[in-house]
Amino acid sequence: MQAKRKKDKSMFQKPLTKIGMAILIFTSISLSSCSQPNPKPQSVVPSNAPNQVKLSPEALGSANFEILTVKCSPNHLSIMTTGEIRPDDNRVFHINSIVAGRVIKENVVLGKVVKYNEPLATIQNLEVARTYGDYIHQAHQNTVDTAQVKARLDLAKKTVQRLNRLNQEGIVAEKDLLLAENQQKILEIDLKGLQEHQAHIRAEAKTLLAAYGISLDEEEKKGLEHINSGSPLVAPKTGVLIQKNVTVGDVVNPSEILYVLADLSQVWLNIAVYDKDLEKIKEGQTVRFRSDSLPGSLFTGTISYIQPAAGDTSKTFLARAVLPNPNLILKPGMFGQVEIFANASKEFPYLPDSSLQKYRNESFVFVQLPDASFEKRIVVLGDRINDGYLIVKGITAGERVVGNGSFKLKSELMKSDIGQED
Repeated sequence: MQAKRKKDKSMFQKPLTKIGMAILIFTSISLSSCSQPNPKPQSVVPSNAPNQVKLSPEALGSANFEILTVKCSPNHLSIMTTGEIRPDDNRVFHINSIVAGRVIKENVVLGKVVKYNEPLATIQNLEVARTYGDYIHQAHQNTVDTAQVKARLDLAKKTVQRLNRLNQEGIVAEKDLLLAENQQKILEIDLKGLQEHQAHIRAEAKTLLAAYGISLDEEEKKGLEHINSGSPLVAPKTGVLIQKNVTVGDVVNPSEILYVLADLSQVWLNIAVYDKDLEKIKEGQTVRFRSDSLPGSLFTGTISYIQPAAGDTSKTFLARAVLPNPNLILKPGMFGQVEIFANASKEFPYLPDSSLQKYRNESFVFVQLPDASFEKRIVVLGDRINDGYLIVKGITAGERVVGNGSFKLKSELMKSDIGQED
């Protein structure tokens, strides 16, 4: 009897176990489907190509991708270094006094812009007094001699007229008339000589005084009682006074440099060139200079000279560029950054930083395909220009790549790669 009950219990439990398992599985599935939220629509549409990303129309519409057409740019080699502004030696003028003397007047201060022939100072010059005094003396004596000759000549003319009448009347001999006429001609020659001598005296005095910066015409207007003893020192060119070695009361001589004047409408940029860059730099190349003293300003010029040997102490070479400076903004001694542009040798596709992505040792871009998908394209970077790079390999002009927004594609592609690895 007990054996029969055990058998019936065993038969009863076996079907209950199968039913329980079915109920448990159904319950688990039901609970699982309830506990998870509704799935989001996929933003990335699966693609068979491993290096392609295809977005859904909704994701593509909201992505706001910037699509750029690849263009070529010349390969301008850019070298960065430093430079200093210096005066153009061909436009620097050293001003000396041509005579020894004392400075009795000064008209300029350091840094002033002076015009051509503007007085800088006045030097007490005894040579001026001697020259002008001698001219006055000779001119006065010549005037007296001229007046005497004119008086004798007037008398000689009257004598000739009188003898000519008497000769016609037969009272005076012909030889007496000829002697009188000869005397008149001699006096006429003397008068002409004195007049020419007066012109020579004045021309000589005018030239000598002009060498000292004195105008004879102006001196004569002041009257004979005034004799000038000051010699003005004037600017030979228009420029900026960059050096001043004298003041009122100093005794100077011709060997001393009193003032240094520089025409700064054009200046030199002395550029430091290191040995590794020397062969890349040529005369005629364009340079750009940014001064630390003038933030935001950019100055452009061309290289006109390259030093044939390195400096003894610095062990660097020097290149020189000429910079126009019409507004005199650039001052000698200014220091700043210099960018040298080599001549273009070849054109390469150019891409801005916004379109380039990097991962590990790879640089790549995303090229737009006709089916609204984007292909990852590995590129080889060349020289950097402004805010981008020349592309040596991997892309051609005319292709369309993603600019702003390319990072989003990189993120989506890396998600896909991680999903495939899982």
